Amino acid sequence: MMKSSAARIAGAAAMAFGLVVAAQGTAAAAPKTIDAVFGGYGEWNADPYGSIPGDSIRACDTDADGWGIEVKLDIGRDGTWDRTVSTRGHNSPYCSPWKSGNIKEDTPVSIQVTNVNGGVTYPKGSLLLSHA
Repeated sequence: MMKSSAARIAGAAAMAFGLVVAAQGTAAAAPKTIDAVFGGYGEWNADPYGSIPGDSIRACDTDADGWGIEVKLDIGRDGTWDRTVSTRGHNSPYCSPWKSGNIKEDTPVSIQVTNVNGGVTYPKGSLLLSHA
């Protein structure tokens, strides 16, 4: 009788450990922040997180310096910008709405964050390589 109780306890402990490991594997990650050269940042969110949609980008301008923030998404890293968001035309501080659309899982993506002022793009920017 003592052996079967020990076996049941060991089995229950193994099942509980398995549930903890499985739950950790399915946890959603928060959006990734990509800093602009100055005055703001962009965000990439691969998977839904709370009220934030998956496969989405947004731009955030934090400084009232005359420069805005633009975020571009290249799906498949083929050199074509497929999705763009910007803070142009808004007073700082301001974050654009999330712009999303379904992308096949594990598709490689590039996210570029640049400073913009009217039709001028600052010559340096930040780039994040990720996957949907």
